[in-house]
Amino acid sequence: MLSIAPTQQQRTVSIKAIVPPLGIEESKEEQAIAIIGDPDPPERERLPFFKDPKIKFSIWTILKDSIGKELSKISVPVYFNEPLGILQKGLGPFEFAGILDDACNEPNKDKRLALAALFFCAQMTTIEKMPSKPFNPLLGETYEFIAPGGKYKFLGEQVSHHPPVSAFYTVGESGYIRNISMKVQTSFSKGTLYFSNAYKEYLDIPRYGESFEYTPGKKSIHNLIIGTPYLEITGKIRLIDRSCPTERYAEIEFFKRGWSDTNCHKLAGNVYSAAGVVAYRIEGKYSKSISVINARTGVVEYTWTKQPYPENWEYQYGMTQYALQMNYLPNTLKPHLPPTDTRLRPDQRALENGDFKLANAEKLRLEEKQRAIRKYNEKKKSDHKPYYFEEYSNPDDPSQPYFRYNGLYFEQDRKNQDWSRLPDLYNEVYPEDFAKVLEIKQDITTKKK
Repeated sequence: MLSIAPTQQQRTVSIKAIVPPLGIEESKEEQAIAIIGDPDPPERERLPFFKDPKIKFSIWTILKDSIGKELSKISVPVYFNEPLGILQKGLGPFEFAGILDDACNEPNKDKRLALAALFFCAQMTTIEKMPSKPFNPLLGETYEFIAPGGKYKFLGEQVSHHPPVSAFYTVGESGYIRNISMKVQTSFSKGTLYFSNAYKEYLDIPRYGESFEYTPGKKSIHNLIIGTPYLEITGKIRLIDRSCPTERYAEIEFFKRGWSDTNCHKLAGNVYSAAGVVAYRIEGKYSKSISVINARTGVVEYTWTKQPYPENWEYQYGMTQYALQMNYLPNTLKPHLPPTDTRLRPDQRALENGDFKLANAEKLRLEEKQRAIRKYNEKKKSDHKPYYFEEYSNPDDPSQPYFRYNGLYFEQDRKNQDWSRLPDLYNEVYPEDFAKVLEIKQDITTKKK
């Protein structure tokens, strides 16, 4: 398994000896240092502010007035948030990108399917510590992440506001491509909030001509009214080989917590190589370890083990070492980012720094600006078009449209450092004819598009 966290020995060597800071291509590192000075460390050990975990707020006070609404549409005070956005949370599964690397290098097709299924199981570990609510992305917001050494590139964009849809694209150096369109659907019953992705997800390994379709499970937050809230996933997830979906597939069941800890975080399931033929079993706990077992021999052929949490994790929103890097903004990375990148959001940055008052004020300001821009676009009869994703109809299921990366971010705009077609999301800058279109008399900062 790959982990972004360096060993203790690696942390003692000089910065020059480590990989360039996240997102900076090696050829540009010296130029960036010459302009900015000494670079920040390639990764950080902690957040700049520790939040007291003993301070508790009842999320029910917010949700009770929002029953029936989409979860991503609910606006909450920042003390219910963590200093990460939904686009950044989409990166979370790639803490376990090493599993996909191993799948790409595995010649046995049945074991490849098993490893792909294991990847989707391991990513559930991110719900273990009952994370706080991430920030809702603004329409047109983006987030990039380039792993150290170029092991993979990740891009997320908020492509729709009504309904809220986020699109994600990841390409691995080892040869995998993952595309996700995410629209959260929610329901509420007896003190429990249920939510899941309404869309299916896709993982391709072009080297073998394989395309897998993943049907996500349903997550739930229990004890919202009375008791200690906890988050879990229950029911079954399914991963199919799209070329023969009724024969080659994996089906994994996540067990309900119950009164004891026996079934807490437990999962078990089978990987089928042909109709009714079990090739591998997958079992374990996503909070500890998960094993891939050869069904014929009973031999454990692969084990994923969860890495320990960093020191003082309880004061850092339960983040892993990997998650601590998601909103990190080293001085050599900032000049290369578009103005739409999540790391540049002032409300989220203020929360990370512990300034709750500023964070709440900035969050309200950005939400008000987004509403104003939406009214402006409605008056202009201008529909939003995503910058880096295109919507496609799914030939296998017309009810399941999805967004596919268009190749214009890493290969064009980032390469040329030309972000001129992107909006200024976070500053008080508006289109040149904004006041005229909305018939606003007061002066307002404008900018030509």
